[in-house]
Amino acid sequence: MTSYGNTASRSIASIRPPVLLADLVRHGSFLGAHALADVAAVARTGIGARLDLLRGRPEAALLRHGHAIRHVRRARESMATYRAIDHLVARYPEQLAGYRTVPVSPERFLFFVGYSRSGHSLVGALLDAHQSVLISHELHALKHFRRGHSFDEVVDAIQYNSRFFEHFGRGYFGYSYEVTSQYQGRFSQLRIIGDKKANGTTRVLRRNPGILDALPAKIPVPFVFLHVVRNPFDNIASRARRAHIGLELSAHGYFDNAEVIARLKQRYPDGVIDVYLDDLVADPKATLTALLRRLGFAEVDDRYLDDCAKIVFKEAKRTRDDTAWDPALKRSIAERLGQYSFFHRFAS
Repeated sequence: MTSYGNTASRSIASIRPPVLLADLVRHGSFLGAHALADVAAVARTGIGARLDLLRGRPEAALLRHGHAIRHVRRARESMATYRAIDHLVARYPEQLAGYRTVPVSPERFLFFVGYSRSGHSLVGALLDAHQSVLISHELHALKHFRRGHSFDEVVDAIQYNSRFFEHFGRGYFGYSYEVTSQYQGRFSQLRIIGDKKANGTTRVLRRNPGILDALPAKIPVPFVFLHVVRNPFDNIASRARRAHIGLELSAHGYFDNAEVIARLKQRYPDGVIDVYLDDLVADPKATLTALLRRLGFAEVDDRYLDDCAKIVFKEAKRTRDDTAWDPALKRSIAERLGQYSFFHRFAS
């Protein structure tokens, strides 16, 4: 069994204990506030759905759960939410026939791995727009496989997740991931199915490396990992701001994940696909075509590529330029980047 450990963080500039404690307190408060808000939102969803059923409105009850999948992390990552929708569809087969999932036989399962704030949401949305690909948004599929949920359960949940993200909109932080006139939320002749939860999937692999030995028994099709790479200095700076932590702690977490990716690449030399955000921004059509060919598509529709290219931003946001870097930390990060082949273009 491969051990993933935390060896990657040894060469990062050390964090002073008072700074670390302050970071952890701020981060804990940030996570706690979001967790409480999610618990309250899930409770409101359940109560509202019951009231809708009492009023004879099963579709309204179902859409409450769908809205929670779109907007509430706790609901989105809980199989209980998807079971509640399944129960409603089974109980009201005529009224809710349009929401029923369909049996599928995908050729591959796609996991996203990597780091938060990397561009995975953009790549996931572009792939989900393809007529033969279905990608859920942060269902956290690997967690559910680890907990014993079946492949069919996860596949059904992916269908619901993608559908409700399409129904309730794909806007985040003022940016829309909607690819018009394509297949987001639906599919035709499904070949690839997967889940975009890069940072969470990587954490599961780091803490439970033995799950890789168990995956072939849980997933009846070949699986592959998609690794979206943004400039690491942008990643580290963005995560520090969003998670309310310091740059040193953000860098530690970043390289912990990088070590998992490096071990994955050793174990699956052809099973981890790198996509560089800079390349996607510079040439969306060529980068997306190359990715789809790696996934087994010999031909890629020009109209699909045109529609996808329209939503790719003109330039990647350079968070690193608005960040005050300690020179020693910056040198330490650059040295560490040089130790990973997939970061060589950023090491200088």
